[in-house]
Parts: sequence; C-alpha cells; structure tokens
Amino acid sequence: MKKLLGLLILVLLVSSAYAKAPIEDYVLNLPKESLSATEISDLMHMREEEKLARDVYLNMYKKWELPVFKNISKSESWHMHMIKLLLNKYNLQDPIAETKDEVGVFKNKKLQDLYNQLIKKGSVSLKDALIVGATIEDLDIKDLEEAIKESDNKDIRLVYRNLEKGSRNHMRAFVGILKRYGWSYTPQFISADYFNQIINSKHERGVSKNSINQNGHIYGTIEKIYKSPGFRKGVYWWMADIKTDEGTVKVAIAPTWILQDIDIKTKDEVEVKGYKGAYSFIACSIKDKTTGFNYNSKSRRCK
Repeated sequence: MKKLLGLLILVLLVSSAYAKAPIEDYVLNLPKESLSATEISDLMHMREEEKLARDVYLNMYKKWELPVFKNISKSESWHMHMIKLLLNKYNLQDPIAETKDEVGVFKNKKLQDLYNQLIKKGSVSLKDALIVGATIEDLDIKDLEEAIKESDNKDIRLVYRNLEKGSRNHMRAFVGILKRYGWSYTPQFISADYFNQIINSKHERGVSKNSINQNGHIYGTIEKIYKSPGFRKGVYWWMADIKTDEGTVKVAIAPTWILQDIDIKTKDEVEVKGYKGAYSFIACSIKDKTTGFNYNSKSRRCK
C-alpha cells in the first residue's frame, strides 16, 4: 500500500509540474539573432528528439498503462511546442510537418532507428519500459547540453535550459519508480556525477529565465580570471567574471593554496555549479568546456 501511495504521489508531482508555462511571449519578444548552421541543425534534431520521447511514452502507456508515461508524454508535447515556437520565429521548416506528425515516423533516420529499438526494448517488461524512459531523458539531457554549448542565441539557450530542466525532472520520475520496485538505472550518456546530482536533488519548479538555474548552474564565457584577497589574512582566491545571457556573474572558484594553477582563460566556455554566497557565486565545481579543465570542491556545503 505504501509503495502504491508513493507511486501515485510521484505521478501527481510530475503531472502538476508540467502545466503550460507562460514563457512563449518572453521567448518571442527576445531579439532575433543570426543563426549558425549548427544552431539550425540542432533545432531540427531537438524538434524530432522531443517527438521521439512523446511517441515512445504514448506507446509505453498503451502497453503498460502506467500513468507516468501518459503524464510525461504531455510534457514532451510541450517541449515540442517550444521548439516549434523557435522554428516559426526564425521561419525555419518544421521536419515534423513533412511526416504529418505521425506517431513513430521520423525524418531523421538515426532517430527512426532509435525509436524502433526503444519500442522493442520497452515492450519486453515494465522494468525495461521504465529503463527506456530513463534512457531517453539521459540522451535528451546530453544533447541539450551540447546544443546549449553550440548556441549563442539567448532565446534558443533559454528554451533549451527549460527543456533540460524538464528532462531532469522526468529522469527523477523514472528512476524514482524504478527504485520503488527495487530496480536501478545506470546512465549511458551523461556522467555518473551529474546523474547522481540530478537524482539526489529536489524536483525543479518554475520557469528558468536566467543563467543561474534552480540547481545552481551557471553557463557562460570567461571575461576575466584573477586572484582576489579572501576573508582571512594572506589567503587569496581564484576568481572569475563570467559573462552570461543576463550579464556578468562574479564567481569564487577556490583558494590559491588548494589550486596553485588554473587552466582557464578569457573567452573559454564554462559551466559552474554552486550556490550564491554573500559577495559572489561560490563554485562547487567548474568545467572549462574549451580546455577540459575540471575542478570539484570538497567543501561540506557542496556535498
């Protein structure tokens, strides 16, 4: 009885969290920017990848009648809508229009093959179906992160970040149900560290309209890297001014006695995870996507 009650609560959380968010006008009112070939390609891919998720979940609900599949399929329809909003804004052809949005049919051959594989696997057992769900969200998070890195358009990055937040919530839902049945999921596309951070953090609510989201993530470009005195006499910190879509954020990375050198330079693309301190954003981890430099703090606050 407790297991059933827990599952019902989890399904209700997923369902209530994906009521349509009023961000369409905000996205449309952001200025148009020039599109690169990569940005266009990514938009086309993400439009069909969100459709893949919706179509698989619709099939899994028909097969297993577990409400989580029906609820998240509705959320995926919303994700498709947000990408379509961008396609319309930039007068781009919709790949789904060419297939008349027929369930299980894709213009992208790789996504078509993946869909067929996932349907076959998810039809074997409920456990496999839930693993398929987690796998789709795993891939979606990875692809969205890569697309964010490749885009400098504020409206596109905003939509991608909100879709990624939704995918993290979907991942929590599928993995949570797997755990309640005594099963597990091992990430295939995102890192184990990032997966554990997602699973061990709270359900994310609301609309992200800036570069510091509810999980304490900053995405941006290094404007300046320097040393600054800390609170203790003789202690200096590595600091970074990071340019985000909404302005410059000052980030405290680590004391120089912990990090004697740091392979981060101006114009590098970085991702920072941490929390807001009294005078700056405090990094728990920083990843330089240009040089590959990685740092993870051992601070108790970051555990």
